[in-house]
Amino acid sequence: MGHLLLVGADSTIGQAITKAFLEDEWEVWAVGRHPERFAPGVQWSHAVADVADPSAMSQAFESLRMHLQAQGERQVDAMVYAVGDITAQKVAEMPPETWHRILNANLTGAFIATRTFAPLFSPEPHLFFIGAISEKLVLPGLSAYATAKAGLETFTAVLTKENPRWKITTVRPGAVATRFWERVPFRMPAQSLQPEEVALRILEAYYNEQKGNLELVPGQA
Repeated sequence: MGHLLLVGADSTIGQAITKAFLEDEWEVWAVGRHPERFAPGVQWSHAVADVADPSAMSQAFESLRMHLQAQGERQVDAMVYAVGDITAQKVAEMPPETWHRILNANLTGAFIATRTFAPLFSPEPHLFFIGAISEKLVLPGLSAYATAKAGLETFTAVLTKENPRWKITTVRPGAVATRFWERVPFRMPAQSLQPEEVALRILEAYYNEQKGNLELVPGQA
């Protein structure tokens, strides 16, 4: 049994990850905007309205730190960053606040979460960041989302070089059947991954100590 910190536990993929790790007898500690969407069974949870807000994340850190002290100084064996947001607006029509919202959810929040919770990590933690096949996102209206996901890959590459003892994996799924498709004017491909498939592949990657990019293509094992 390990100890998982899941940031974005209220997302569709986050819910699936929670269930997969709980079924494998892990303890799951959950952070997200909507606690009512957390999968049942998490051992600690904290609501954070904006994961890119250092103050709010610091409060989550203190709450988790106190919880872990009460449980015997446990540490984070794995962290999954599963926060995401998307929109489809052309650059000339996109309000700056929308641009910042998308980058905050997909990229800045990953930096804040890593920096904030690092003191609770085990000596050799495994960090997972939900990215995308960013080179396929260069489409009209997706400037913010595509930029954030491409930036996430660079962020994790640098993070890997800065922390050679950490195992860091960028998860690059193809289309996943989530609520994201309700926010963009694109049709979900007929061949899409289920969130449960993504969750199980992350759990498998933890045990295989897989680092770098984890490519998840619908229809391929």
